[in-house]
Amino acid sequence: MKLIKHFSILLCVAALTVACEMAIPPFGPIDRPDNGELPPPVEAPDTIGWNIPAEAITVAQAREICMGLESGAKTDTKYYVMGYVKKIHSKHADGVANFGNAQFYIEDVKGANSGDDFMAYQVYGINNQKITDPNAVLVGDFVIIYGPLTNYNGTFETTGQGSAHIWKSTNPLLNESQKPQEPEVLVIPEEAKAWNIPAEAIDVIKAREICAGLAAGATTGTKYYVMGYVKKLHNNHASGVTGYGNAQFYMENVKGANSQNDFIAFQVYGINGTKITDPNAVAVGDFVVVYGELTNYMGNTYETVGKGAAHVWKSTNPLMVETKPEPKEVTIIEADLSKTNALDNFTVANIEGDAKWAYNRKGLCTQISAANNQDWLISPALDLSGMSEASLNFKYKFSEAIPADYQAQYTIWVSKDYDGNADNLNNATWVPLTGFSYDAAAYTESGAINLPEEMIGSTCYIAWKYNTQEVSHTWSLKNIVVKAMTKVD
Repeated sequence: MKLIKHFSILLCVAALTVACEMAIPPFGPIDRPDNGELPPPVEAPDTIGWNIPAEAITVAQAREICMGLESGAKTDTKYYVMGYVKKIHSKHADGVANFGNAQFYIEDVKGANSGDDFMAYQVYGINNQKITDPNAVLVGDFVIIYGPLTNYNGTFETTGQGSAHIWKSTNPLLNESQKPQEPEVLVIPEEAKAWNIPAEAIDVIKAREICAGLAAGATTGTKYYVMGYVKKLHNNHASGVTGYGNAQFYMENVKGANSQNDFIAFQVYGINGTKITDPNAVAVGDFVVVYGELTNYMGNTYETVGKGAAHVWKSTNPLMVETKPEPKEVTIIEADLSKTNALDNFTVANIEGDAKWAYNRKGLCTQISAANNQDWLISPALDLSGMSEASLNFKYKFSEAIPADYQAQYTIWVSKDYDGNADNLNNATWVPLTGFSYDAAAYTESGAINLPEEMIGSTCYIAWKYNTQEVSHTWSLKNIVVKAMTKVD
């Protein structure tokens, strides 16, 4: 819009009588003196030096553009929209306090209380900085908004979540609080220089930049080391630590700056991903490095992915120490063997004779019975990596107690070099497992049979070997369970 420097009294009268005509700076609104005469045109000092772009548009023009949009659509182009603040939105103060954005309506004619207004929705301040004072936007202020426009269910407004901002304003509070900030340069404290921080580590400003490039709700997929000082603790920090072992706090580049350019360490665990037990392990002023994926939550909040997906890598807080996890018992395999699909994950290797390990529907078990027969029942692969010990427990019975001279026909073995192929059975090294009773004419619990130490930390297989001669006994199996204890260094 071309800004007119001088105009005649006749043109001024015409401008004041035409509906929806806007008095555009640098002239500003022209008031009629008591004698009814118009004053000579003067430039409004509040807008001198603004260099308003020629493509800037009025509220009426912004509304016209929005009318041409389908509901929910937005413009690909960003516009400079000029107007006077008509009224403040009811959520304005809350938006400033919680998110640093303002919400208000603008109109073309100051004080007209026009029904043809335009909404500045969730806009940031000058230089796209967060607004800190709700009074930085007041009724009557002349403002220029810059950003994309949208038709939100018939309401004409800027797109929200800080995608638009105030380019200029006559409000001195906004101007004073929105001066370009000095570069927030991260200085690593001396005590942290011995940490061998990875060269690829980034600061808070870079983390924000990465998050800003993400779509709302998207995550990076890549994990980052993010360095910074603890600015403040989240309201849910203490309850998160006591309830879930995770911390929530804001980080900034400059210690004590109380910067608006912060980054949230959201629901992070402690060192080595262990749970935090003391809320004081995170305190304002701590220098920390957090490690994990980043996300743009709701399109306007930059933070780590939550629920313990990220953790504190290092911290200057002496209370932030590694808490060694307690060993825990995990189930490696639990096979019922009493159902029709009992052997789906097992291998049956028939070496001699016609009988095979098979499911017995009547007995609700897996069993074998035959003379002059050799048949192996082999478990699926058992991954014992990261374990400190493991044991086998199963339920079984024989048709009668096995005399000592026949016990060698009913044995259990374990191997870590078996490749899972029954054709290569004899190429593997099999170690016998002992410690179960042969006096088991009724179903008996084997009790915990410890696997040999050489099997721990590897993948192994357990096999029940049925190798009879002239005399046979029925061997029935149920409830094969292998449990292990996690290894704690």
